[in-house]
Amino acid sequence: MNTLFDKIWDSHVVQNVQDGPTQLYIDRLYCHEVTSPQAFDTLRDKGIKAFRPDHVVAMPDHNTPSDQQKEISDPIGCKQVNTLSSNCAQFGIKHFAMGTKDNGIIHVVGPEKGLSLPGMTIVCGDSHTSTHGAVGAIAMGIGTSEVAQVLASQCILQSKPKTMRINIEGELQPGVTAKDVALYIMAQVTTSGATGYAVEYAGSAIRNMSMEGRLTLSNLSIEMGSRAGLIAPDETTFAYLKDREYAPKGAEWDAAVAKWRQLKSDDNAVFDKELTFKAEDIKPRITFGTNPGAGIAIDGTIPTYDGMSEAEAAQLKSQLDYMQFQPGQKLEGTPVDYCFLGACTNGRIEDFRAFASVVKGKKKAPNVVAWLVPGSWLVRQQIIEEGIDKILTEAGFELRLPSCSSCLAMNPDKVPAGKLSISTSNRNFVGRQGPGARTILASPLTVAASAITGKVTDPRTMEISPIKAAEVTKVVSKPQDCPNCAFGSTTAPKADDEAKSVHKAFNVVKSTCLPINIDNNNTDNIIPARYLAFTTRDPKFYGDAFMHDIRFDANNKPVADFVMNIAPFNETPAEGKREIIIGGKNWGSGSSREHAAWAIAGYGIRVVITSSFADIHRNNLLNCFVLPVIVSEEFRQELLASVEKDANTIVTVDVPNQTVTNEATGHSEKFDINGYKKHCLLNGFDDIDYLLSNKDKIESFENK
Repeated sequence: MNTLFDKIWDSHVVQNVQDGPTQLYIDRLYCHEVTSPQAFDTLRDKGIKAFRPDHVVAMPDHNTPSDQQKEISDPIGCKQVNTLSSNCAQFGIKHFAMGTKDNGIIHVVGPEKGLSLPGMTIVCGDSHTSTHGAVGAIAMGIGTSEVAQVLASQCILQSKPKTMRINIEGELQPGVTAKDVALYIMAQVTTSGATGYAVEYAGSAIRNMSMEGRLTLSNLSIEMGSRAGLIAPDETTFAYLKDREYAPKGAEWDAAVAKWRQLKSDDNAVFDKELTFKAEDIKPRITFGTNPGAGIAIDGTIPTYDGMSEAEAAQLKSQLDYMQFQPGQKLEGTPVDYCFLGACTNGRIEDFRAFASVVKGKKKAPNVVAWLVPGSWLVRQQIIEEGIDKILTEAGFELRLPSCSSCLAMNPDKVPAGKLSISTSNRNFVGRQGPGARTILASPLTVAASAITGKVTDPRTMEISPIKAAEVTKVVSKPQDCPNCAFGSTTAPKADDEAKSVHKAFNVVKSTCLPINIDNNNTDNIIPARYLAFTTRDPKFYGDAFMHDIRFDANNKPVADFVMNIAPFNETPAEGKREIIIGGKNWGSGSSREHAAWAIAGYGIRVVITSSFADIHRNNLLNCFVLPVIVSEEFRQELLASVEKDANTIVTVDVPNQTVTNEATGHSEKFDINGYKKHCLLNGFDDIDYLLSNKDKIESFENK
């Protein structure tokens, strides 16, 4: 009666911590330059080595430019990339340097090299780690403190999520891709609908999906709150992985496949939740708002306020104001300024074939700036081998170099403020592609059609010239135009002597509050992506960035009507004063970046109270000694009402007794926290100390 998730999880349990999380063994840790510097610093602070460096693979991707890769003009991003190189040299970790044939986006490179295999547990300090679940693995995004846990012990402390199966039955219609399936599911279940679950995708439409399509679908699992998204391995999986560089070979391959064939949910497996959708109901999709769940069929219209609560209407209005759209508006035919093909969502060879099938024999609209960015050097090599580059060039497009590129504003590929981009990336958050940039998410087919017409276009209205796939290339030779890498430094960095976070033990927090009543307040809101490029651990630096692009406009002037700029809520948090946030529902959705928790802690916040958190962010807050407290929606509304009536309302959070009290009304609610984490908070202990105290258990597990 076990699910696929249960089988993999249970086979990796080192121990179940009493009244606490599971100590889970990790087969593969991926590191990139953004979320790893402070994790390596933690090892240096504790004077320890990487526990199993051969289980770790690292590469830069976020800061990598796509126009050339001989230098990084931004000194901050350059430092981050160099720091990753030197950290890998010091700790003996495999490093695929920028500009070398092995480099690319980490979630594209891992599967295509056979580093991600069925039955594995895989983690990375990046929320889109769920991508690797497409091969039949448990793959989860984690925070920087958890990256340090795995580096130090090859284990992670996690609570086992519930299980959900999403079935897509039937046959997808022409013009509908895996990206459209993912956007459709998100619109049905919402961006928080899978919070607390690991999702298995199943059904005839999934079984008939290519490996690249499955990788796209699993990639977007996090956008509905899921901890992981996985698909049972089958002949499609095995054909994709066979002969990959790091996949088993010969007799070992045969033995591995025999074992992998057992990795499927039992016929009578019981899931905590199960949903089924009809493939024929799915049309090409686009988004209209500032979260991936705010989407419609391409021939549909934006929702109106009819039937919405006041809060729901306010949320929709905020999104539409930013996007410069109107309720009831039809977006098909809307002029676009930028088109982006790429990212860990849609940067694979199949995506470029799809794009080329639309633009072949046509010309790019003159008003459109287009960035076509492969997800790896292997993808770029195959594009050239198949002649797709010539089709793109003849249509007026330029093939760029592998990079995360315009998925997020951490490299030169930024969309200017106010411009509208239609993009194959994974997030349309405020400022995601650049400060003030507006983003519509879509499939490679829809982006290609829009790049030709210069406006949002249904790909089903375009002539398609199918691109015949050549024999799949699985090993990278020296790619054409691959530059020499300038980032091969082997000088180990000194321990960071800047200010470091100090864990302040909890007891009772009694304070006035800061109400930030924004539902789905995502991590890009909490800390904009450009602040991720810093390697510092200075809490004040990140505190100053807290909610920056919501607090300030494009000219860095305070937004007058935002709560953090209104007295007395604009006062600096101190003991007893604004140490508690009362947040909106699904607080912390989006990225796994621990920087968001650092920003909250650095600003001076000790407690965040809401009725629901995104799972990864909740763990990150705990690891940063900020207490995430879940209360009922009714009590959250009561707290907000009390603070609205009296800005100096006191709320008391009693950790030993696990209660929250509204001193204005005398009402209290209990909150949950497991005994292990409660002990850590009350005593200022961290997880690495605990894991290393169980080294014998880890080694016994490895010897099984």
